[in-house]
Amino acid sequence: MMAVAPWFFIDEAGRPTRPGPFLVPIHREVPQTKAIARASLEALFAGPTDGEQDGIPGISTTIPDGVEVLGLTISEGIAVVDLSSEFEGTDDSPVVAQRMAQVVFTLTSIPHVNEVLFHQDGKAIPAQIGDGQLVTRPVLKADYLEFAAAITVETPVYGGSSDDPMRVLGFAAVFEATFQYTLTDGDGLIIAEGTSMTTNGAGWGGFDFTIDYDVDTEQLGALIVFAYSAEDGSQIDVREYPIYLTP
Repeated sequence: MMAVAPWFFIDEAGRPTRPGPFLVPIHREVPQTKAIARASLEALFAGPTDGEQDGIPGISTTIPDGVEVLGLTISEGIAVVDLSSEFEGTDDSPVVAQRMAQVVFTLTSIPHVNEVLFHQDGKAIPAQIGDGQLVTRPVLKADYLEFAAAITVETPVYGGSSDDPMRVLGFAAVFEATFQYTLTDGDGLIIAEGTSMTTNGAGWGGFDFTIDYDVDTEQLGALIVFAYSAEDGSQIDVREYPIYLTP
């Protein structure tokens, strides 16, 4: 088996300027294959499990049942994906933008894929991006940041596992490029905490840092990220990622 990480929506409340739900990569195991992109899309189209949908917070998808991958090619960093007619359906444009965001985040999380072009039933279709525009160019994650949390962890993935030390990668838009993290063990006790920074203090920037931790047995812990409000010092943009910690 091998791991892939399709992106679903996590039904967490944000704040007035970024209310949620937010995109998050969810751990999935699929049969070993060299066709990682197709396997990732098929895991995405299979949707969240019943337990994930009923959990707190719940995991959801905007992609309708029955969508099939009719074709998928990758060349020079661009994935051209051909989907069946169920994909767009008759839904309004905001929902179509959300489901396109799920596809784009899923595919561009794969090495060597930077952008996506959409086809449907063999014909090119415009992409609905996060601000409501229709574009015919290849689209990328930056076109759908409206659906991302202010602090978005890409690695390790939600429900996945981590080595020690834990490498944490993602992107964020936080005041003065600074945010905090806390790592808890299976008993909910804090085993590591600290501060990290993004590459941009005036907008979206990436982050890449490591956390040293020590546990005796594999256990389900949690990586919690948050920022302090510039207005009153309260914790804002709090996100919690369940992660299996390994000795």
